[in-house]
Amino acid sequence: MTLKKILICIYNLQGGGAERVLLNLLNLLDKNRFRITLLVLKKEGVYISKIPSHVNVIYGFKTFLGKKICNRFLKILSSKMLHKIFIKQKFDFEISFLEGYSTKIISGSSFDSKKIAWVHADFESYHWTKNIFSFDEEKSYYGKFNNIVCVSEKCLKSFKNIFGFEEKLKLIYNVLNKNLENYDKIHFKNVFNHLKTPKIICVGRLEKEKGVERLLKIFLEEIKNFNYEGSLIFLGEGSLKTPLKQLVEENYLGENVKFINFKENVEDYILSSDYVIVPSYSESFCLVLSESICLGKICISTDNGGGTEILKNGECGLVVENSDEGIREAIVRVLSGENLKEVYEKNLHSWAMNFKSEVILKKIHELLT
Repeated sequence: MTLKKILICIYNLQGGGAERVLLNLLNLLDKNRFRITLLVLKKEGVYISKIPSHVNVIYGFKTFLGKKICNRFLKILSSKMLHKIFIKQKFDFEISFLEGYSTKIISGSSFDSKKIAWVHADFESYHWTKNIFSFDEEKSYYGKFNNIVCVSEKCLKSFKNIFGFEEKLKLIYNVLNKNLENYDKIHFKNVFNHLKTPKIICVGRLEKEKGVERLLKIFLEEIKNFNYEGSLIFLGEGSLKTPLKQLVEENYLGENVKFINFKENVEDYILSSDYVIVPSYSESFCLVLSESICLGKICISTDNGGGTEILKNGECGLVVENSDEGIREAIVRVLSGENLKEVYEKNLHSWAMNFKSEVILKKIHELLT
């Protein structure tokens, strides 16, 4: 059988959720059906070393160039010129993974290939690409694609409201690591057995849009003012890490708040915690919530779109108002000893079936025909 040739284009492989999803996809796509080439525009990111050996890798910028120089180059040249520079052979499928310059490049293809845009953004809440494209420019790029995959209902609705193209849109949830489904939830390594309970973990980038600053401030206030016991763990990196650490030191609560550096495998950290919290202002999907549900962990999320969807509008986890007051409600309920596990655990197993890799992969394989 002749293998179908797939090209997947992404800007870099930094340690974000979407990049982790791409690695899952590369590992799970059927090697007996597809020959995969990955075009990484900028050779950077913690996941570079994790690209599977069977994947052919092309780097757009082979020498070290600063982000500003690379982006200037990508912005000035036309989509057709960029495609001609970076992509030298014909593929059956050309996929832009994530919004931005990968979308521009694949849209410039003159090959008779099926072009698929994989969109992770909630454009109505956070239209970050408007900083690099005009609206008409970006819409013209998406117009060149055969299909546009959106990773959640929220993501799909916002894309349709902003750009249209309803007939091209497909809903496919992010594919999870296959190992997650068989992970030993009983004999895992408890990495937090020395911390005060209840233990609440927040996994992800430490950036403003993720709501981590408001989460920390509220947690510190409740611990100080009401003498609650408990631990808050941040697992991830980002520009706010240093100021968040300083805030903890200023309040002399280093025993209650811990910062863990970026980890490729977060299963033991999630299982060692009592609750997983996502305080984001906006989410299109929220990978850590779907992973946590599959691990049987009770989750808390602000009403941020994707998080609400993953928790089935509050049936499979606590969804609170997307505000300081909402986060305070969640923190107080946990720290005061309310047993949220009793409320939500019964719904977790059946709902987790929606995120099984075989279910998601079936939809992806249908798309790649």
